[in-house]
Amino acid sequence: MTQDLKLGFVALTDAAPLIVAKELGFAEEEGLNLTLVRERSWSSIRDKLAYGVFDAAHMLAPMAIAMSLGLGPVPGKVDVPFVLNLNGNAFVANADLAEKLTAQGAVFGDPQSLATALRAVSMAAPIRVAVPFLTSMHVAMLRFLVTRSGERASDIFDFVVSPPSLIETVLNSGEVDAFMVGAPWGNHAVENGAGQLMLTSNLIWQGAPEKVLALRNDWLELNLDATGQLIRALYRAAEWASRPENFTTLSEILSRTRYLDVHADIIEQMVKGQVTLDSTGKLSAQKLGLRFGGGEVSFPWKSAAVWIAEHEAPHWGVPRPVAHQAARDAFRTDIYRQALGLLDIALPSGSEKLEGSLSVPTSVPASKDLILGPDAFFDGSIFDPAEKIGTKNTTTRLTF
Repeated sequence: MTQDLKLGFVALTDAAPLIVAKELGFAEEEGLNLTLVRERSWSSIRDKLAYGVFDAAHMLAPMAIAMSLGLGPVPGKVDVPFVLNLNGNAFVANADLAEKLTAQGAVFGDPQSLATALRAVSMAAPIRVAVPFLTSMHVAMLRFLVTRSGERASDIFDFVVSPPSLIETVLNSGEVDAFMVGAPWGNHAVENGAGQLMLTSNLIWQGAPEKVLALRNDWLELNLDATGQLIRALYRAAEWASRPENFTTLSEILSRTRYLDVHADIIEQMVKGQVTLDSTGKLSAQKLGLRFGGGEVSFPWKSAAVWIAEHEAPHWGVPRPVAHQAARDAFRTDIYRQALGLLDIALPSGSEKLEGSLSVPTSVPASKDLILGPDAFFDGSIFDPAEKIGTKNTTTRLTF
């Protein structure tokens, strides 16, 4: 018997696992009939999931935690049993800001040089930055960049919210100086001459969870079988999307009017790990710029959730210990294991790790061979969730 599921998504490349699961039949093979509904804004995704219009949704990782904390118009616990992708965001400045940042020594590929330049330029006035939502990795990454450099983010940035597909228009209007947005909209804006790429989010944190599969906790607990089917379909779709031989087909699927409605060539650049630096078409290879596929990406590490809570809770007005617990509860490693234990895949032996400790691909304890990483932070720091939640520390890379 086929079960109907309605899922909301925003027009971004990182919705690929949902789209591929439907278009290539992975969901159908699991007994699911997916209806994908494109939404313009993240607030619409949030509200429609909360009210039950959607059974599941493509969602910003911090948003799921914030919803579970009761932030927003409709309180309700939201679970994350699957990570759709890592990274993929671009910080693009208009011509005036790019010139000022470059004059202050900002160099693409060097986050610290950008942080120093941002401080110098913002002394006259905070830099107006458009982001798709305030409880997002876009904001968290920029805050982390400047705070680890000894600055207060509120002194550097003035954030403005804009839907991803309209963010280039907002930059062109002069309302903002820069934006931070997911693919393909960074490359799209740069290719159109709207701005200059100053940084990609993987250069701040190589292993940052970006978008996730989000489900209301009450729905998930009542629909464990359907949840498992959906996770298995997404796992297979994400694996398919991560293979280089599929990049052209993937880009063509995503480019369709009902999905991203953007030329396939622009999408393909990013999935191949290429970003456009300026309007001359100069490219930079970013192997970790946007990552799909397998347990290396899709496992919902509780340690990554705690990292988000640790850094964002003060800005949300929530005590850190409360946010830590909500984050750990939201990232459902148990549901992930339950769903994918039926497949012959590698499952990590722990549900937490030392975030930022992997500078190169590394084999980690798992049910079978599993290579993770890199997941390094730009400043070489390591985040140990045990230090934040009061559990026993460990010298291993995984917490058991």
